[in-house]
Amino acid sequence: MDEEHQNYFLKLEVIPPKLLAKILIEKRQPKGFSGWILKNEIRPISIYCYLYAKYGPPNGFMNFLRNDSSDNLVHWEWTLMNDDGMVMFQGHNYRTEVQFLGNFNRSEITKANLVSQIKADLGAYGKRMTAIRTQLEKWTEFVNPYHSIESTIEIQFNKLRELNLSPAVDRVHTPTSADELKTYQERFSKMAERYTFGTGLAFGLRCMLPVQAETFINLLIFALAKSEIREDDIKYRDFVSDTISNRLQLLHINCMGFERPVDHSHVSCRNFYQLMNDRNDLLHGNFNVNKLKIGDVYFNGNVPVKYEYGDLWQDTLGVRIESVKLDHIEASYSIVREFISYLLSLLSQKVKDQIELIMSVRDLGYSEKMSRMGVLFSSRAIEGFMFFESEFMTSESPSGE
Repeated sequence: MDEEHQNYFLKLEVIPPKLLAKILIEKRQPKGFSGWILKNEIRPISIYCYLYAKYGPPNGFMNFLRNDSSDNLVHWEWTLMNDDGMVMFQGHNYRTEVQFLGNFNRSEITKANLVSQIKADLGAYGKRMTAIRTQLEKWTEFVNPYHSIESTIEIQFNKLRELNLSPAVDRVHTPTSADELKTYQERFSKMAERYTFGTGLAFGLRCMLPVQAETFINLLIFALAKSEIREDDIKYRDFVSDTISNRLQLLHINCMGFERPVDHSHVSCRNFYQLMNDRNDLLHGNFNVNKLKIGDVYFNGNVPVKYEYGDLWQDTLGVRIESVKLDHIEASYSIVREFISYLLSLLSQKVKDQIELIMSVRDLGYSEKMSRMGVLFSSRAIEGFMFFESEFMTSESPSGE
């Protein structure tokens, strides 16, 4: 391959925005469309800084259509040209698209050549690329722990509600006739399967509900901790690892945005503390006989004498239902939501609005340089395709950068 072919993609020229606008308005763009999709053959940050260093700011038409936010289908675009037509580089949420308008049928026009030529050219613009990259704000995307556990709990509750469990209605009584005996095993097994699954869900929910509240407390600390706490690793670590009651006691002192301190005697706090105690017994496998009691039985040697009779349902499924407090699980959910609402009510309205926004999204961002958390993208997952690469020219591409 001669030098011209080896450098085909390096000889593209930038189209001045005014000329590009005239071409698009007068519909004089070349005919013929094709494209490639790049994932991480070249990292998007490298493509962006490279194009910026070589051609200046993004000049593509899509730049003029985007909202002044990160909620766009196309975030940036360069439109370049040569004798064969126009080449667009577009940055999407999950890929870089390279689009061709014109007659791009030469044998050297392959995705592998595009990647290899740009990689070879990166070094020529290294200093400019570094200067551009240092001007960019670096944010680290991370999963919002509060949103994760809240959504998991809601899914579990929906599953539990779908079972429509009602022990008083569903209870399979000891058979009192031959006809009832014929179907007793089948009826009991069917209910046992439903209630074993349902009480398992309830067990998990009782363990997770206090965790949701504690995660919310930690979210408040992470988002609102004062600089003298946040910038001192020991103070911050001691704060977030302290007991829940101590963290609550210090929220208005160590965090911004609180108009009032936490009142531990408030009904929301009292109910939450009781929920925590119940959860701890369950989670840590505490042997509290009074809470786990099935019934009393007396022995004369090896002869058992029951204090009172139950039945198979009560001694098996009934015990599980009682141990996970199935009939109180919705009330426990309300306790956690009321506790979170109470903590929100202690914040100024502006800070409360910000925290509620943070609570509502799955992914968050953190800028270490600015010690700041924020919502980087819309909660909607935006994705759109003008084409699929298999519809056009394809080629094997080199391994990732």
